[in-house]
Amino acid sequence: MQRGSIVQENGEFAGKRIPIVNSLIIGRDIDCDLMISDKSASRKHIEIKKEEGVFRLKDMGSLNASLVNGVRVRECLLQNGDHIQIGDIILSFQIEEDKANTTMLFCEDLVPKIITKQSQGESKSKELLQAVYALMNTISSNYETCSLIDQILEMTMKAIHAKHGAIFFAKESTKEELCPCPVCNHIHMIEGGKLRHANPGEIKISNTVAKQVLNKGESILYLHDREEQELNNAQSIIFLQLRSIICVPLRGKYRILGILYMDSDRPSNLYTHEDMLLSAAVGNSAGLALENAQMHQQILEKKRMDQEIEHAGIIQEGFLFREWPEKDKHFEVYGETRPAKIIGGDFYDFIRQDENHIGILIGDVSGKGMPAALFMAQLLASFRIHARQSLSPDVILRLLNEEMVKRSQRGMFCTVCYFILDLQNGNITCANAGHHPAILSHKTGSELFAQASGPPIGILPEIEWKISEAKLSSGDAILMITDGICEARAFQKSSETSNLFQEYGIESVRQKAQDMYSEPPRKLIEELNRNVQKHCFPMLPHDDCTSIAVKYLGCRHAC
Repeated sequence: MQRGSIVQENGEFAGKRIPIVNSLIIGRDIDCDLMISDKSASRKHIEIKKEEGVFRLKDMGSLNASLVNGVRVRECLLQNGDHIQIGDIILSFQIEEDKANTTMLFCEDLVPKIITKQSQGESKSKELLQAVYALMNTISSNYETCSLIDQILEMTMKAIHAKHGAIFFAKESTKEELCPCPVCNHIHMIEGGKLRHANPGEIKISNTVAKQVLNKGESILYLHDREEQELNNAQSIIFLQLRSIICVPLRGKYRILGILYMDSDRPSNLYTHEDMLLSAAVGNSAGLALENAQMHQQILEKKRMDQEIEHAGIIQEGFLFREWPEKDKHFEVYGETRPAKIIGGDFYDFIRQDENHIGILIGDVSGKGMPAALFMAQLLASFRIHARQSLSPDVILRLLNEEMVKRSQRGMFCTVCYFILDLQNGNITCANAGHHPAILSHKTGSELFAQASGPPIGILPEIEWKISEAKLSSGDAILMITDGICEARAFQKSSETSNLFQEYGIESVRQKAQDMYSEPPRKLIEELNRNVQKHCFPMLPHDDCTSIAVKYLGCRHAC
């Protein structure tokens, strides 16, 4: 029988594999079988269903369609090796032959065995069956991992009258290593009938039995008086003088999470086959309950992180200039940033140095998220201090660079472009540190202005940047953007070439600035953003989109 699975190829959870049992829903919602954190993903984006031996992908009414091998689809049959793209997330579909697992038992398989034993007249069956149901009902509603482990251990050992036992976890990368509780980093154990949390290494067990259960996934009942040559000769059993052992796997949905281990060194306290069946049933249910508890904690943690990121995004917006001058006789100015995620790395700023000079800054911090936001906040604070001193743009960049080189961590840097406009005569002085050039719009056309004359700030100390100069006439404008606008991508199918993404491009930006020469900056920025979104549809821009424009009104308005 063929078994399908989805493997995430990139992003935060690259390498994660999710098997497709009957149906797999992928999207941004936490209830999805595979949750992806991409802004282009809908809450429930696609569903992959297994139907009569084939796997069918179906769109669930997403706003942004999905790509299969680069082709936009709404429904299709998947083949082994197909690549699915949702926003920037790449998933691969894989098929492999399902190997029969004859050792895997679920609790519903075990109950009939216990009932059969009861029908054979063993008086303990009813008591054990009641214990199974009681334990299952109890652990199914507990989402605190440590408390849940204690409940599993106490109720199981009480039901089979065990005095010594523990729960160990398996290291995900190997089946050879037993690990403590992932939450408290202790071994949950019962010794002499008392529950305690021990340090790793305190409890002595038969490693031979434990590793065999982890490797084979089979429950083991060991009795000293049986002829089990392999286990009877195990050094750990001989050294600990063990008479009876029950060790069962804690089965999660897709892997063995650990083991439930109980032993006895007393001939009067030997475990039975029914004890092993009960323990195995517990192991199946307990594994799923532990997985649910871990997922519950992950969901709560993700919600907390999402709330913190949302609050950080609000704080970040507060750093950006918003109170645009509306009735100034010398100029009009407007800027806007649209982050690809809640927290972006783009920024801009506006400063009125004095009655006759204004300064405009735009930049793009490497990376995204909280580190980029903190870097941006530091840079803007420093800029506002230095810009008040009416220093030239090249001096401002040099000062910012020296500070950022000292503060920069993990190789973070920032592209920056800063210009000063003299409102008396329209003269512009500009310095560019690795950023996109500005666009100057005149009556007769538009042109690129102020190419980068040095690297981004924050990389190398003692760097100098050159000044670029130009003169604006009344009605002329200057537009500055970040790379998210000109590099905004649209998927297109070309008959001449293979599937590719077409960028919006700096030429489209220049043409839009020229076409809207007579319009105010706000209208230019809003129209530019609409064009970029239209270009990317049905997807969204993959990077932050930031732009700021100034129109010089000249002396005729000031007089």
